[in-house]
Amino acid sequence: MKRIFSNTLLVILAFTLLTACAAPTLTEAPQVAPPQVVEPASPTEAPVDESITVSDALGRTLEFDAAPSRILIVGRAAFMLLDAAFLFPEAPERIIGYELRSQTGLDFVQTAFPAAAGMTVLEMDSGPEQIAPLNPDLVMMKSYLKEQLGNQVEQLGIKVVYLDLETPEQINKDIQTLGQIFGNPTRADELTALYDQERTQVTDISSTVAEEEKPSVLVLQYSDKGGEIAFSVPPMNFLQYTLVEMAGGIPVWKDMPTDGWTVVSIEQIAAWNPDAVFIIHYQGKAVEVVEALKSDANWMLLDVVKNNQLFAFPLDFQSWDQPDTRWTLGLAWMAARLHPDLYPDFNLVEETKSFYANFYGLSEEVITNQVLPLLKGDL
Repeated sequence: MKRIFSNTLLVILAFTLLTACAAPTLTEAPQVAPPQVVEPASPTEAPVDESITVSDALGRTLEFDAAPSRILIVGRAAFMLLDAAFLFPEAPERIIGYELRSQTGLDFVQTAFPAAAGMTVLEMDSGPEQIAPLNPDLVMMKSYLKEQLGNQVEQLGIKVVYLDLETPEQINKDIQTLGQIFGNPTRADELTALYDQERTQVTDISSTVAEEEKPSVLVLQYSDKGGEIAFSVPPMNFLQYTLVEMAGGIPVWKDMPTDGWTVVSIEQIAAWNPDAVFIIHYQGKAVEVVEALKSDANWMLLDVVKNNQLFAFPLDFQSWDQPDTRWTLGLAWMAARLHPDLYPDFNLVEETKSFYANFYGLSEEVITNQVLPLLKGDL
């Protein structure tokens, strides 16, 4: 009985093994879920470093966590810094206020840049108490104001950048600093190239004049403060002196020691007996001054009046003789007056149009309607 059971069990086991080894017959492919696609993780981008480094005219290096967006321009000669800053298209958005120091009383920025109308115009000689409430992240001023004003502002924890803007070389250097501040070094390079081009267009010609053929030149600033008429000459390290030399003239006051504008007498002017005299009046009346001098008994004895070589220095918003952005206009004009045969195609109006279009990007309409009507001088 046990044997029969064993045989039967062996048969059942063998049948089971054979069945398990046989391939199953399927009527359709099994539904297999596609593998889950796992998107590769995007590489973590390094955070953009918005910090900037600025080198100013005093040789200092300042670090900013981000580009300054609340900039104030203050102090004496603030218009020079303001005019230089607005050479950059970012200025209307970044500058929140400035001290109006226009010599003529005309506001170039608000006239030519409508977007600047909302800027705060600070009182003249504003100090830290006027500056701090505006919460600037940068204040710009002339370098000679560091002791007088800059140190006080810095003590409040406000960063200050100092600019020189006194010579053509310093102007180019300060433009590079502004390029750092506005994050636009390309524009800074364009501007310095433009200034170099405007300068060399004049000096490449004036430098060909033989020394003995150069006219003697006198630059005089006219003043009638307090009802007292006075004429003064600039020191040798001022731009006015440099303009005379670049324009192909010889400054007659070169041997006179000066430490700033120095008053000279009519007797000294007569003794110098220059071939040409350029009159500067920062309040915009150089033309009226020249006309009055031409009928003055003392001046009528001078060769410059007799030879019609007494000129009123041009200006629009500012006089063109100083280290403002317009200095190349003053250079070109002076050279054309001293050497009209060498610059026969010089046209002051066209030069002005070109300057404001190339340097400030102003439209022809703005230039024609807002700038040209302000031109004064021997045009």
